[in-house]
Amino acid sequence: MSGGGVFTDILAAAGRIFEVMVEGHWETVGMLFDSLGKGTMRINRNAYGSMGGGTSLRGSSPEVTGYAVPSKEVASKFAK
Repeated sequence: MSGGGVFTDILAAAGRIFEVMVEGHWETVGMLFDSLGKGTMRINRNAYGSMGGGTSLRGSSPEVTGYAVPSKEVASKFAK
């Protein structure tokens, strides 16, 4: 700044640093809220297919309650 004293220049520089820090803070908070919103929508889409136009995982369990029966032989990948 032209015409200012040392204290004025220091205060102006501190103000600019503070402004950059605040802008960065709010940008980070905005990204966090964006991620939180997207994650919530993904959970809702998986739990309730009618929300958000996604496919639902509801109703994918076996018709008979109890344990699911595998349709083919399952081999362990760690078996020798």
